[in-house]
Amino acid sequence: MLYDQKPVTARMFFREAIKRAMHEEMARDPRIFIMGQDVGAFGGSYREFDGLFALFGPERVRDTPVAEAATIGIAAGAAAAGYRPVVSITYMDFLMLGFDALINYGAKLRYKSAGGLNAPLVVKTTAGAAGQGVAHSQCIEAWLMSVPGLRVVAASTPEDAYGLMKTALRCDGPVVYIDHKRLFPIPGDVPVSETAIPFGVACVRRAGTDLTLVSHGYMMRPALEAAEIVAAEGISCEVIDLRSLAPMDVDTLAASVARTGRLLTLEEGQTVCGVGTEVAYRTFERTGPMPWIRLGALPAPVSSNPVLEAACIPDAGRVADAMRALSAR
Repeated sequence: MLYDQKPVTARMFFREAIKRAMHEEMARDPRIFIMGQDVGAFGGSYREFDGLFALFGPERVRDTPVAEAATIGIAAGAAAAGYRPVVSITYMDFLMLGFDALINYGAKLRYKSAGGLNAPLVVKTTAGAAGQGVAHSQCIEAWLMSVPGLRVVAASTPEDAYGLMKTALRCDGPVVYIDHKRLFPIPGDVPVSETAIPFGVACVRRAGTDLTLVSHGYMMRPALEAAEIVAAEGISCEVIDLRSLAPMDVDTLAASVARTGRLLTLEEGQTVCGVGTEVAYRTFERTGPMPWIRLGALPAPVSSNPVLEAACIPDAGRVADAMRALSAR
């Protein structure tokens, strides 16, 4: 008798999924090493590197001072020399300090050397609001999506955190791997077997017929909650998780919007020149214009005051309101 074979999975937290991918890839490839603040014996600001220092030692898990520009610069040089460094930037806001090395050197190296050199560098950085104020809460992934040569990914589940990190660590060009402060304590099922998730492949988290919602990272949680709310009112929302922002899976987006006839984009960052704007433009190139609403943070810095922070960032209630408004068009 034949039985359906379901993948064997293990339950783990988001932060544990990152560590597992790092552990497996560091054991496989001795060129991989980690640099960043508190990544050593402390195990990372969110404990996502917990135990790696004991396993691989200070040569491959290196604490750095508060010097993001220098850290990314050193990593870009090491990558050009054949290593595979992982730089941990605890707050995405401070990734700006390393833009010169990342964008002008790492991302351009393959072009400047006619393919003779590349920079297999992974910058793992943490975005989003969690009560830490104006300079520790930003989501600037849209800035990075416009850089030729740079790949940008953002996981929303432990399974994707694991699979996307595996792919990032085997990638030949610079990758910005974005996680979110609120995702680290979230549990989920991760395949026991080693499974990489390719870049440029979105995931349909929920099927629907009346409109398509596209989002990524932590915003997938209010997106799915809102879809459940409006489903009780008879509105069927398809929810797509980008996972990979650059490259972007336009085929999946366009096929969904062509079928549902409406697009709602949702992000935690700003909507002006944001991820949603790029999603809409590239989707409508394929489908032609469709009714569209973009939803993101209010045009203001994110306050450390919890009331003001909540007022600034989209939640399930506001997403549900946008779904209702869009479905009426």
